[in-house]
Amino acid sequence: MTQLSSNQIKAVIAVLFFKIIIIIFLPLTGDEAYFIKWATHLNIGYYDHPPMIGWVLYLMSFISESHIFYRFFSFFTVLVVANVMYKIAILYGMDKNKALLIYMVFLVSPIDVLLSLITNDISLLLFGSLGTFYLLYALEKTNWLRYSLLAGFFLGFAFLSKYFAVFLLFSLLLFAVFTYKTKSIKVILVVSILVLLAVAQNLYFNYNSCWNNILFNFFARTQDSSYQLSTVIGYFGTMLYILTPWGLYFLIQTRNNFKVSKFTNFLVFILGVMFIIFLIVSLKNKIGLHWFLLFLPYIYLLFSFLDYSRLEKLFKYNAIFSAIHIVILLVVIFVPKDLFSEHKRYSDIILYDNPKSICNEIEQYKEGELFTYSYSSASFLSYYCKRDISMLFNNSKYGRLDDKLVDIRELDTKDIVIINKRKVDSAYYKGVCKSMNVEMKLISGAKFYFAECKNFSYDVYKKNYLEKQREEYYNIPDWLPQGTCYFEDRYFK
Repeated sequence: MTQLSSNQIKAVIAVLFFKIIIIIFLPLTGDEAYFIKWATHLNIGYYDHPPMIGWVLYLMSFISESHIFYRFFSFFTVLVVANVMYKIAILYGMDKNKALLIYMVFLVSPIDVLLSLITNDISLLLFGSLGTFYLLYALEKTNWLRYSLLAGFFLGFAFLSKYFAVFLLFSLLLFAVFTYKTKSIKVILVVSILVLLAVAQNLYFNYNSCWNNILFNFFARTQDSSYQLSTVIGYFGTMLYILTPWGLYFLIQTRNNFKVSKFTNFLVFILGVMFIIFLIVSLKNKIGLHWFLLFLPYIYLLFSFLDYSRLEKLFKYNAIFSAIHIVILLVVIFVPKDLFSEHKRYSDIILYDNPKSICNEIEQYKEGELFTYSYSSASFLSYYCKRDISMLFNNSKYGRLDDKLVDIRELDTKDIVIINKRKVDSAYYKGVCKSMNVEMKLISGAKFYFAECKNFSYDVYKKNYLEKQREEYYNIPDWLPQGTCYFEDRYFK
């Protein structure tokens, strides 16, 4: 059995080093800023998804509010997940050296390089992996109760990270019952009780908050879906990217190594459920890379069926592929931004690369009178400018946290300012503002538009925007029990 070579260890250290460089220097993204906004407005739930990433960032904020510090949650999550993979492999009888090599293969994979940002998929990956690990220990070890309790807590946290956890929970249930039969019943009961507590918490939030998560994830996000061959092709393309072409080739070459065992059953149930569900969804919806993050540990555990020579080749090729990713990301980060001064989205580049220059410009505006068109720029400027900036004049289905934070009625007859990265069409405000004054300001060489809206009309805004939002995003189906709804109570009662 081969030991890890010094070159392999150096490759892992190099990837982790450059990943830290990327974490430090990659500009904060709009979605990351949005999740940070969750943390600064702590609640039992949020519009888009269950609340776990907001809770995690809130706890981390007691140490530091730096987005770089927050990103280390992603960094350490990958290390924990790699260790979970190692432990699961050992649990089912794999040689320690081989299990360690798979651990290292994961750490030099391109997907690891990309796992540098703050997203709810990161908390889903962490808690889903830990929950799965402890569930397997509960099924295999004599001290089943302790491990069952830990599994229940972490799988509940996974559910409170994202609804995708349901796919994992379902596949784990099938695996436990099929493989361990009656032995699994007591474990399943303990785990189910704790997971159901998390489900109850989420239902309580939804019942008292317009059924936000349900309406967004199962209605608003899918209402424009249609059958497309391109989404199916994209699904298989994304799977190939994660496995890598050489990884898939090696698996095909060693297909005879797949023998019936508990470990094989485990991977078949986890990845089989994932494959079938995602394939069905891909018929009408785009399957993004983030859909697979919860299942990464089990995808990479497939490589445990490779022999040592192929596994070492996989390590080498993945390290080279990751190096290409790192070079591209470093070029994007450190290339002089004025090279793109003629690009139509140069203002986006300046917003994310030099936010302080914009914060300096908006210091003249009072709290509560400055807004943007999008949730991402509103959240981004809120973070850097250390003040609440909200989204307005936007009927998008995404990022509607500000619907809860901002009472539009309070803006009636006031003068407000909307900042935009693109030229402002005054007709967009027709009727809502008694008069408009649009000023273009050159900030770090980029054009930003400040639209001063005089004498804001709540009644017109309600007719032009709130009624549409009510119909699209707050139209609770009759089959759901009617609880409280901040949007309905505030504007339509």
